[in-house]
Amino acid sequence: MRQQSHGRLQQFHLPMRVLRNTSFSLLLAGVSASPLSLADTVTEDSQAAGKKPEAAARLKTVKVNATATDGGVDNGYRTETVSGVGAWQGRSLQDTPYSLNVYSEELIENLQATTPDQVYRVNPTTQLVRAQHENNQPRIMMRGFSVQRSYRDGVPDDQYNHSATMEDTARIEVLNGLSGFLYGANNVGGVTNYVTKRSTDERVNQLTLSSLGGDSWYTHGDFGGKFDSEGKYGYRVNLVEQGGDGAIKNQEIEKTFYSLAFDGYLFDDFWVQIHGMDYTYDVNGSQTYWYFASGVKRPSADSIDNDISWGQPWTNRWYDYNRYGSNVKWQISERVALRAAYIDNRGTRGSESTSNTITSAGTYNQQISGVYAPGLDTLLSEQKDSGAAAYLDVLFETGAVEHKLTAGYQYNDSFQYRYQNQNGVATNAAPINLSGLSMSSPTYIPHPTNVAPVNRGVLILSSNTEYRNLVIGDDITFNEQWSALLGAAYTSITQKTGTGYDESALTPSVSILFKPVETLTTYISYIEALEAGVVVPQYYNNNQSVTVVNYPGVFDPLTSKQVEVGVKAKVSQLALDAAVFRIEKGLQYYVMIDPANVRFVQDGQQVHQGIELTAIGNLTDNLNIIGGFTWLDAQVEEQNENPALEGKTPVDVAERIMKVRFEYAAPFVPNLNLSASASYNGSSYGNTMNTDKVPGYTLFDIGARYQMDVAKKLVTFRADLHNLTNEHYWNGFNGTRIGDPRTLMVSATVEF
Repeated sequence: MRQQSHGRLQQFHLPMRVLRNTSFSLLLAGVSASPLSLADTVTEDSQAAGKKPEAAARLKTVKVNATATDGGVDNGYRTETVSGVGAWQGRSLQDTPYSLNVYSEELIENLQATTPDQVYRVNPTTQLVRAQHENNQPRIMMRGFSVQRSYRDGVPDDQYNHSATMEDTARIEVLNGLSGFLYGANNVGGVTNYVTKRSTDERVNQLTLSSLGGDSWYTHGDFGGKFDSEGKYGYRVNLVEQGGDGAIKNQEIEKTFYSLAFDGYLFDDFWVQIHGMDYTYDVNGSQTYWYFASGVKRPSADSIDNDISWGQPWTNRWYDYNRYGSNVKWQISERVALRAAYIDNRGTRGSESTSNTITSAGTYNQQISGVYAPGLDTLLSEQKDSGAAAYLDVLFETGAVEHKLTAGYQYNDSFQYRYQNQNGVATNAAPINLSGLSMSSPTYIPHPTNVAPVNRGVLILSSNTEYRNLVIGDDITFNEQWSALLGAAYTSITQKTGTGYDESALTPSVSILFKPVETLTTYISYIEALEAGVVVPQYYNNNQSVTVVNYPGVFDPLTSKQVEVGVKAKVSQLALDAAVFRIEKGLQYYVMIDPANVRFVQDGQQVHQGIELTAIGNLTDNLNIIGGFTWLDAQVEEQNENPALEGKTPVDVAERIMKVRFEYAAPFVPNLNLSASASYNGSSYGNTMNTDKVPGYTLFDIGARYQMDVAKKLVTFRADLHNLTNEHYWNGFNGTRIGDPRTLMVSATVEF
């Protein structure tokens, strides 16, 4: 366990209680006639014209979007641009032939999104199955598949999603579905791309003090500007400290984050950005996983308290990460451009964790893992990842047809190190087991002091996988109505550890677009994605008495296929999107004809098909919406190893997801915005045979935001109450987690 800074944390508890307990009073301060109210600093003409007050307008200088309103609250958070979709760049969001949701910096701020969870709560095409506080690893399902990787500036920001950070993020772009040509191998469900903040056109100094629930505290400083009078060279700095128990008692999160970015034009038409961050994250008293003994049915989530940790308060999960990267854009000529990005990511982590098993006697047993004797290294794994992407764009014409030809290269190399002994066996601490514990409340024990020492061995390379992707694509415009995107990727997957693996395959990507009017785009797309095949193991499930007859065969990469038909419309200030899709994912498994005849095969498929409907923008001058609906039919269609699985729904897949968030600018109180949201997550299954049903749930949130001018400084107060009704629900992988309780988040942001 790390040394805790409890003295430092206690210093923040009193002011955070004051901030939390008086939050709604602060939000409504200035409603009466006050000399500090923004309403008193603007003319009636500017209000009548719907203009922002002068102090509020200063916030717009923080943004670095293509236009002042792109993604802003005055535009209903609707964006018209996308940073890029793999090799493709330059198309508007409406004319990009994929289901794609973009969330702006201003929305991230107003959601108080200190983790990606708050964005996933409003995104109607994602199913959040692991909150960040559980393992510093937000995990989602997209189109019925688990998405384990995130991208930054179009490059894999791997670390198994442990390094997903919000404070240095300008926008989040969520691509639904396959992306083999776009982003390389292993992206079946979709891709989340985090776009790094850039320098601001005008200087900004912004400080936020927050309570994220309970006695927690969070501070964030965001600073940006230019170094020179011509505005060529700039900087962006983000500093974060977090600590204290949150809405879950006896669970404490400590976080330190620093990021720095420099950007500028080294010469005309050549822009470069260099960025880096350092990040430490500790979860003390992490919530436990819940399992069920044989014959025990899943109890109602109402029977388990959701606002207290059912693990051990002294357990510690720790994570240390740093990331460095660069982005380059060079307009070589009017018709030729080069763009590139690079990421280097290093991380270490350790984990003391618990798992509880409910017994037939109505008690629970607990297993505590990762507890080492004093003085031993608690490291679980060390990760080193690097990735890059480079594209050359060339414009030309063939008669009346316009082309944008793109050739590119994508690369990712991932190394993981773990402790092993001389026999290559992991050297982890023996688990500590407790039994017969009462379900009425958690049972805590002191931190063990007599843990048997373990010879941890040496830190060796346990896995190393390299992905390479050569792409070429043509963005073709036939006329104002018709266009197409044609591409191909030659993907190579190399596993350099174990028995080794080095295979390649060619995958196509085709999209046809028809735009009958300027505000309506229709499309049909076909794309494939690759996953690593296998080197056939010698033994069946490591059972040395059963030899696999086609050992040591090597399988080609596994190919998944997707067809998507969509329509995107702009209706007044509202963006409406609809997509119908079908994904066929290949399977690989053992087939046992008899105990002496076991074969490993690539055969059968899992089919996911569904509909996605999304809306974002202004419904009226005072009311905006973010929402949508996902219907998904996911089934195993062919499975010869276990035919009983055919027709079954894969684990954790919800058939229906519906989310909607409204934000209302109250005309009776200038500068006051009220919000309300609802999210429905349908039922799913906790096991492959579909005998353990995880009930669906509905969550309600409310919020408010108020801006006022204090001593000529713009101050923004925000309050959000998540899970308004304190719904108890099962969530997580296989439904093994109790969902988060009612949580009040409040903050005050001052710009100076």
